[in-house]
Amino acid sequence: MIESKLVRRVKKVMCTDISDQNKRNGKYYGYEAQSNQLIEECAELIQAVNKYRRAVARVGEPVEEQKRVIALDNLVEEIVDVEIMLEQIKYLLQIPEDDMVAIKIYKVNRTKERIEKR
Repeated sequence: MIESKLVRRVKKVMCTDISDQNKRNGKYYGYEAQSNQLIEECAELIQAVNKYRRAVARVGEPVEEQKRVIALDNLVEEIVDVEIMLEQIKYLLQIPEDDMVAIKIYKVNRTKERIEKR
């Protein structure tokens, strides 16, 4: 993957604990504002997924590498935006990480079982 300008810029920034800062950001703005921001970021992620799909799935046409790279960079950025907001929301609502892991394990295993039944 070609490294984007954004990735190069971000790699230069040094932060001792980005997660703690992200939680402080969320606390500053509060649940109402950040839940609205999460909705916006999710919508942008949906758009980025669709743009990437269009960039790589042109039936009967060659994939334009530059469009694919741009779409992928945008998709990665939107995934990060959603992850940032999710971390803030989990912090603001005091959702225990153990609960999240337990539910994730359950859902992944349920999908595995569905696949195995096919």
